[in-house]
Amino acid sequence: MSWGRFSGAVLAGLVVASGAWAQQPDTYPTKIGFVYVQRALANTEEGKARLKDLDDWARPRQEELAALDKQVSDLKNDIMAKQGVASDDAIAELNRRFVVKRRELEDRQRAAKRDFEAKQQAILKDIGSKLQDVINKYAESNHYTAVFILNPEQLAYMTPSADITDAVTKLYNDKYPLAAKASAPPAK
Repeated sequence: MSWGRFSGAVLAGLVVASGAWAQQPDTYPTKIGFVYVQRALANTEEGKARLKDLDDWARPRQEELAALDKQVSDLKNDIMAKQGVASDDAIAELNRRFVVKRRELEDRQRAAKRDFEAKQQAILKDIGSKLQDVINKYAESNHYTAVFILNPEQLAYMTPSADITDAVTKLYNDKYPLAAKASAPPAK
């Protein structure tokens, strides 16, 4: 699963300023930082654990959809094999079963996608709001004028020291240790 596929709305909400521009003391030079949010979310201990939980939740649904897809494929192959051999009524019945099974598959795929996206968005919102807090505190304590979301595909150049993703990830893991989450009941 890719964190990037469904996190566009969350990423848009994570653009961070280190405080009001007017509050920046004149004694500090302008300092700009970048956070690669997708990498930070995926590399926090909580993010890894929640991603694994999401994958564990999705796996049986994927297996169910794969089995249903096989049934649809088998019916299609059965129809093709019996063309010209079976009666028109038998072919019509196979076609009816095929259409019903295909619609069931499509409905379940849509429902599974909707449920998966809702669960993923809840995770991204929860971790994203905590990440926002960590970024703000890091930026303020290190006198950043602004911190922007890093999108490597749209970046022409950035000095490596401007990427504060690893520092923010470490601070996130320190502030929100995974052991505290381990005692919480798993999400259903």
